[in-house]
Amino acid sequence: MSLLNLTSDGLPNILVVLYAVIAKARAPMTAKELIEAIAPESVVKDARIARTTLNRWTDLGLFKEDPDTKVLSLHRPPPTDMKSEADIVRAVRMEARHVALSEANNGDLWAREEARAADLTRSLAWLMALDVYRQGAENLFSLANDHIQGTGLTLMQNQERVVGLKLWGYFLGFVRHPKAIDIDPTVAISEVLPDCIGPGEEMPARDLIERLAHALPVIDGGRYRQAVLDKLRDNALPPLQATQLSTSLSRALHCLMVNQTLHFSSRADVGSSILLTGRDGPQTSHRYTWVKRPRRGAQ
Repeated sequence: MSLLNLTSDGLPNILVVLYAVIAKARAPMTAKELIEAIAPESVVKDARIARTTLNRWTDLGLFKEDPDTKVLSLHRPPPTDMKSEADIVRAVRMEARHVALSEANNGDLWAREEARAADLTRSLAWLMALDVYRQGAENLFSLANDHIQGTGLTLMQNQERVVGLKLWGYFLGFVRHPKAIDIDPTVAISEVLPDCIGPGEEMPARDLIERLAHALPVIDGGRYRQAVLDKLRDNALPPLQATQLSTSLSRALHCLMVNQTLHFSSRADVGSSILLTGRDGPQTSHRYTWVKRPRRGAQ
């Protein structure tokens, strides 16, 4: 099992359809009935990729199968009302991201065989550590190998897995386009934000970063992010100051400031701070100690 292997482990668009059909089904459905519903033999000559996607995400725990009746269900209720296509995609994205980044699916972060979600998780953690302003034209597979050389470990097993990283990275809210690497976790951060800071709530800015890292452990301070950084060769990435955030997290927080989802400020009575990083390095004009989520920014 390897989520970055699209041919063997499924596609995001098919996952959306599978999830939506199960969520909206008026009667219990088995796996066979579900596949027939979304990929009928009269229309689809080979339903293999649909079956593969269903099997993988059942293995990962997004779907549950009753051992007696074989009826399928979701692992928990959808996080949106799923009234619109956008709500459906958002619900699947949020749940797939939660499941993929769970400890249950990343027991061995460096597994090559039976990796469950580990190849995706470690690759995302590495991707989020890159400089978003200077990465893009380089060969990601070669760059990954260069960063982790001499360890006997791999981030991605081959060049084809880069395609999987782009596609799943986009779907899960970490990059801007499915066919390019324009690193930006704003969507992912926006969707976990309500679990980290409520409407009208305020707190030290550093506390919010820690909560975000717990919800998205591939970003700054997250357990998977740190596990990957610990294995990279010396000087693979430019060093950050103690309070400095990566360019990817800085980009996301800047977007949330611009759209007024979050308000950052500086207070002299707060001992900790965060420092955003821009195209030219640390932005001293963007050092903050306090953050508030205004009520009008609630979603």
